Amino acid sequence: MVFSSLSFLFVFLPILAILYFAIPKKWKNVRQYVLLAFSLLFYGAGEPLYIFLIIACVSLSWFLSKYVEKHIKWALIISIIINITPLIVTKYSGFIIENIFTLIRMDIALPDIVMPIGISFYTFQVITYIADLYSGKVERQKNPFLFALYIMFFPQLIAGPIVKYSEVSEQLENPDVSWNNVKYGTGRFIIGLGKKVLIANQAGYIASSIFSSGLDSITPGMTWLSVFAYTIQIYFDFSGYSEMAIGLGEIFGFHFPENFIDPYTSRSVSDFWRRWHVTLGRFFREYVYIPLGGNRVSKPRWVFNVFIVWALTGLWHGASWNFVIWGVYYGVLIVLERLTGIGKKIPGMVSWLLTFLLVCFGWGIFMCDGTTIREMSRFLGKLFFISGDITGRVTIGSLKLRGYIPFLLAGFFASTPLWTLIRTKIKSIIKGRGVMTGAVCDLFLIAVLLLSVVFLMGGTYNPFIYFRF
Repeated sequence: MVFSSLSFLFVFLPILAILYFAIPKKWKNVRQYVLLAFSLLFYGAGEPLYIFLIIACVSLSWFLSKYVEKHIKWALIISIIINITPLIVTKYSGFIIENIFTLIRMDIALPDIVMPIGISFYTFQVITYIADLYSGKVERQKNPFLFALYIMFFPQLIAGPIVKYSEVSEQLENPDVSWNNVKYGTGRFIIGLGKKVLIANQAGYIASSIFSSGLDSITPGMTWLSVFAYTIQIYFDFSGYSEMAIGLGEIFGFHFPENFIDPYTSRSVSDFWRRWHVTLGRFFREYVYIPLGGNRVSKPRWVFNVFIVWALTGLWHGASWNFVIWGVYYGVLIVLERLTGIGKKIPGMVSWLLTFLLVCFGWGIFMCDGTTIREMSRFLGKLFFISGDITGRVTIGSLKLRGYIPFLLAGFFASTPLWTLIRTKIKSIIKGRGVMTGAVCDLFLIAVLLLSVVFLMGGTYNPFIYFRF
């Protein structure tokens, strides 16, 4: 089940909200059990078999947490192994086997293993809890049902944000439910839904239509258009989901961390990664980079640490060489930025444009999931007129994409520093104008919701990119 589905919007969410708020606030335990039950139903709707896997991992992690809390190292190691093994088996076993047999020049039929939805996210979330518990940063959750709710709460279960236990521990015991939070959360959810349905889906249709036409059928210009469209799609897809997750959390009394902070306004690659998928970056920084020594080591060792983190970041996104190359690509850029200080030497708008183009090229690598390295090289080469025929029979008109272009341009504008300035000005006006401006905002949200529903009813292209990670 996805948030941008009619079944979620008009069946699952209304029924849950009615049940949750019909229960008196003083019966908070009952409310928590309702949230847990619906979270299991939400996950089970998409993964009826793997629901037993997540229950087993959560149960064993809670049992072992009694020993982890006492700083018993074997309990920490076993807990990590229990949670990381299903991730490795379901996500990486085929990739590992394929590369081993390629090296020894043998063909083998790969096992057809279906990866559980969201396993990368909830695995990392369990690991943050176990690691923080072992280091004494948090106290153990003694109630197994509240611990299960922390891991399995449906808004962030299958695509993040990766929430640390310390961020929601108080709300697990006493959810911060209020009318203001419900209203704020509803607004965040609608904006996220609009991002996903009105921008990401339209941009994604452009990207997939061009990419699936075949490299020999498209010009370099169309290749760039597909990469640009994918750049807009992946941002509005994932930030839209995060916005909806944050909004749903607010509705039910939970405050989740922000996951995207205007990443396409960045003026350096390092700054981009401080703004993009913030909770994933935090995980790798706190649980991989710093334990490796961070930047408190010699320069060669620091470079090694950076490349380890970025290779793992690439692999986290998928068991494919394009993701590894994508991670290493960013490792190279960040090392060059740090060693040369070039980002501080380039004028503002030039640095923004250069950063945006580097990010676009990175998404070009990223979108080649499922292709061979040779095919990826040809695709990227075509961006610079150095591979394949530069002519092509596929055009915007032949693919019937003209109606999608305005949404793509709107998404690009809403990603730029100019829109950030305009949005800040609008917020300051709203803050000072009171009821009338508030009513205009409410009407705007209603319009976005209705338009999103209309698009959902009439459209069939509605993927969530990060679900497969």
